[in-house]
Amino acid sequence: MKKTLSIVGCLTIGIIILVIAIFIVTTAKTKKMVCKSNEGNITIRYDDKKLVGYSTKGFSYNYKEQKKYADQIGVDAYLTEFSTWFSNNTTGTCTK
Repeated sequence: MKKTLSIVGCLTIGIIILVIAIFIVTTAKTKKMVCKSNEGNITIRYDDKKLVGYSTKGFSYNYKEQKKYADQIGVDAYLTEFSTWFSNNTTGTCTK
């Protein structure tokens, strides 16, 4: 019984360490653009080739469609266009 619990405990700890390592590697390679305004905030996470995630407060954001559009025009062009849209349509600005 003790041996089984020991094995299960080691496996659980190993899985937790693996998940943390994957998270650290993934977030270390990504960059983010933070857009803040009185109407709400959006953070867009990206790497050199594509959008990889986002978080938002106060805005709706169709990630699937925006990701597809960014793939078509390129990440740098998308971020520039989104930053311009954000500053023109809200009281805020975006920073990388």
